[in-house]
Amino acid sequence: MIGISSSVLPFGGLFTVLLLLASQKVESLSTKTSGTSPQVVPTKIDRTKTPQWLDSLKYDGEPTFDVLQKTIEFTSHKTYEGRRPYFEKDYVFRGPIIGPITQQEVERTQKGFQITDAYPNLETRPFGFTIDPDNPFRCYYMERWEGTNSNELKIGPATIPPTNNQVQLPTHVMSLNWTPEGKIIYGCLSSPLDRFEGTTKGAGAVFGLLVGGGVEGGSVSPGDSLLRLQQRFFHAIGGFGRNWSVEEEIPSWWKSQARGADPNDM
Repeated sequence: MIGISSSVLPFGGLFTVLLLLASQKVESLSTKTSGTSPQVVPTKIDRTKTPQWLDSLKYDGEPTFDVLQKTIEFTSHKTYEGRRPYFEKDYVFRGPIIGPITQQEVERTQKGFQITDAYPNLETRPFGFTIDPDNPFRCYYMERWEGTNSNELKIGPATIPPTNNQVQLPTHVMSLNWTPEGKIIYGCLSSPLDRFEGTTKGAGAVFGLLVGGGVEGGSVSPGDSLLRLQQRFFHAIGGFGRNWSVEEEIPSWWKSQARGADPNDM
């Protein structure tokens, strides 16, 4: 037993002690089970016992096209016009605090914000393409956005002069779910993988571009009460863009009722 009183330790110190105790316990267990003891064969996990609502995007059989190459092909297109033919009519996009949102709403929002126009040399730099081991119709890849804020940043009626900053955003993960017909039905963007990477103080995607353009970032954390209130206000007034699509436009296959920065409901 380690003779240290937790009452005089700061939280970090107490946490370190707990880690040490845990490592000693694991080492002790490892010692006891080594040698001539019979090897325990772990039970294989049965994933069919934990169904999820997104399992509707898993299809019988294997894809009749190369999902990885199709995803690489999709990312080679840099404009909405070039990417539009790839989307299923029931396509939904979701990010940590944005969505569910249709492709039509994404384009309408883009026209209101004009954010990418402020970075004429913006590169998304996709890399690391890989197929989901549990769903051959889903492909993951990473992006690390970079660009120079050399044009004005237009957010609705507001215009912000360019900072001329060269901006690098933290890496994030993207995933695309394809249908058996070779169309994208679901796109998902993750939070930044490493908040210390890049030049935007941990802000990623569109929020990182805003920070690079001189806009002070607020909270972008799922579940934040103030952020959720702000999102509902702007969603109600519409204006130059929404954080999620209006209810009648959200496809019926999307079952979650969480909107924007709401915490998960299922």
